[in-house]
Amino acid sequence: MTENIEPNNQCAGYKTSNKDSQITLESIFLKGIGFQRRGILKKLLKLRSVYKHAIFSSFRRKKCQKKKGLLAPVAIALSPTMRCNLSCVGCYAHDYSCDNELSLDTIDDVLSSAENMGVFLLVITGGEPLMKDGILDVFKKHKNLLFLLITNGVLMGDKVAREIASAGNIVPVVSLEGWQEQTDARRGHGVYDQVKRAMGYLQNEGIAFGFSATVTRLNFDTLVSDRFIQEMIDRGCVLGFYTEYVPLGSVAEWNLVLEDKEREYFRERILEIRRNKPIMVAHLPDDEYGVDGRCQGVVYGSVHINSQGYVEPCPFAHFASDNVRDNGLESALRSRFFAELRSSEAIYRHGKIGCSLFENREILEEIAKQTGAIPTDCPVFAIKKTDVSKSSIK
Repeated sequence: MTENIEPNNQCAGYKTSNKDSQITLESIFLKGIGFQRRGILKKLLKLRSVYKHAIFSSFRRKKCQKKKGLLAPVAIALSPTMRCNLSCVGCYAHDYSCDNELSLDTIDDVLSSAENMGVFLLVITGGEPLMKDGILDVFKKHKNLLFLLITNGVLMGDKVAREIASAGNIVPVVSLEGWQEQTDARRGHGVYDQVKRAMGYLQNEGIAFGFSATVTRLNFDTLVSDRFIQEMIDRGCVLGFYTEYVPLGSVAEWNLVLEDKEREYFRERILEIRRNKPIMVAHLPDDEYGVDGRCQGVVYGSVHINSQGYVEPCPFAHFASDNVRDNGLESALRSRFFAELRSSEAIYRHGKIGCSLFENREILEEIAKQTGAIPTDCPVFAIKKTDVSKSSIK
């Protein structure tokens, strides 16, 4: 595998020269929580310890690397379940199996391991995490970890909101696609109203929370409009979590992928929002790439643990050589599969799709073959790539 590759940082819509574009997800969430902490909501005071744990976790990571030679990541994505009560158009998780989920005890062990090595942030995705009975109780036990809980909001009631408020280390992020028409078109009739209710419950409990959205050609301008951002702020959001659509799996919708000019406009608006609005917004994949064009998530060891325990490079790269059920998280992070990826061309961004591992999936597949990694879903990489430039929105 070639290590010294000159990345193409000049592709349309991809700018790394502006210092505002270089911002870590950790700092985004801490600053967003800080906006809410300055308010009068007393139940949020429990989140003050988050800042202390962020510092301690950094020391743990350095110690882990020095003494064990282990690259411990700042953040890990975890999907407790792939079951979901919605069926969103083009969902990346559609082809995952819903069987053989990790037990709560195994998840507890994984979180303990992550905590000990200095992981700070757990991005909880799926599937719909709240469909995993007892998962919030597990999160509560790990006070040194911050959980970013991505939920569709359908199961969010006053009882769940109170439970989250009492935990003090969970930041819910409620998913929507823009306004009612856009949200209901992709997520199902009536979901937008349920999202508003969910945000109401969270706001009533004084919880630091945010919104998430999948960025497509159908909603990119709405999502960064002043009106939409103000609506989210008024509803109590302190964070916004944007992910550009990746056409993954058997239900992929290539016509939803942003065009170059649309992506460039969206990025410019993200930077404006950061400068001018009292809300912190994350923009994936752009925020994951350094000035050298490499995916920082892969470079610094971040992974995705799916509901069956397979440890993948990220939620959009469905291959794994290890399962946490076998030898635990630390062993999986030391895998040859991940080491080869970090030193390969697969981590360099180019082309229309923001995710480098998706764009370079031929390299990813070759590394998987060489290192014994297996597909963790079916048939995610069997879809023939269509010509994005010729696709049209119907």
